[in-house]
Amino acid sequence: MENVKEEFRNYFRKSLTDNNFVKLTFGKYRGGDKEFEKILVSRIETKEGNKLSFKFRYSTKDIVKNYGFEEGIRLSDEILGKDFLSAVLFTTEKDYSVDYSKKRIPQLHIRKPVFTTAAAEVHNKIKNRFVSEDSVYLKLLGISDAEGKIKSDKYSKFRQVDKFIEILDSLYKASELQKKDEIRITDLGSGKSYLTFAIYDYFKNTADKKVCITGIEKKTELVNLSNEAAVKCGYEGLKFITGDITGYAGTDCDIAVALHACDTATDDAVIKALEANAGIIILAPCCQKYVRKKIVIPDKLAGIFKYGIHEERLASMLTDGLRAMTLEYYGYETKVFEFISTEHTAKNTMITAVKSCDKNPEKLAEINGIKEEFGIEDYYLDRQPGLSTEQT
Repeated sequence: MENVKEEFRNYFRKSLTDNNFVKLTFGKYRGGDKEFEKILVSRIETKEGNKLSFKFRYSTKDIVKNYGFEEGIRLSDEILGKDFLSAVLFTTEKDYSVDYSKKRIPQLHIRKPVFTTAAAEVHNKIKNRFVSEDSVYLKLLGISDAEGKIKSDKYSKFRQVDKFIEILDSLYKASELQKKDEIRITDLGSGKSYLTFAIYDYFKNTADKKVCITGIEKKTELVNLSNEAAVKCGYEGLKFITGDITGYAGTDCDIAVALHACDTATDDAVIKALEANAGIIILAPCCQKYVRKKIVIPDKLAGIFKYGIHEERLASMLTDGLRAMTLEYYGYETKVFEFISTEHTAKNTMITAVKSCDKNPEKLAEINGIKEEFGIEDYYLDRQPGLSTEQT
């Protein structure tokens, strides 16, 4: 019996040494926790070097812990045959499985590998994906099925979520927020809350930070569904409240997010973020109508912008450009870029802003020059109480 465990342990250690380890799974749980289901083990790269990432899968949540190779091997050895009666080690050379009978007698099986891709490529693929397809919250929110597979009609949404977390990861690591023990986040217009859950999961399980997130949403039914899902996931620091952006009284956050807040709702979110002196602001604006009604096309450009589609695109560019310049005025390092390919969404502009310095008064001249050129009396942000009196 011990010879089988020892043989399996040696195969596990050798797969890590030879760099052909793909993953390890434990099943047939026989412990006392009714909600505990299985353990999934992957290899990851961290600042401290290569680690084994153990994902403890419960019926309503995942708990992730990272271990050094030898520590992970010892833990695997302890639970096999005790709490779990089966284990499968996947490598690019062969697959090894141990199964225990009802009398707790183990048998070792060696088969052809399921994964034949080079281990390094598999690891890079895992590393480059920021959201796990089998995350519990994706099941609860209807993006993946009961088996943890992304639904065919939800793959574009999954790609958006994964890309967003990749962007957030980059912004966070370039900011001063890494030094904080707790990250406070406000999602202004959380909607169906896919991204809100992904943000919480990223900070809790990837960044290993204490995180507190408040999602603001007008529709009570969405708020209730999101709060129920948060409880089922065990996300104690995640809550949703009913309300609109302008009525939200909270002014304490490190990161403010507003994705697809329609027309001036994006500007209202910017106002709240600035009032809170947020370290990072992330916007995905849409339906920029306010400025379009204000534009006076210069005579020398009338021939180009006599077409409605060109005028609409001009209005969008001016709106988002003025928003970005306003954030720069307030001391943010700002970028405007394509969020994700139009293959996945038509609403693909993103504005990110990271606080870097005090106000930059020189930006006012640029802003006023743009307004004058296109006859824009105001662009909504510049007339709001609490913002710069120089812009009113």
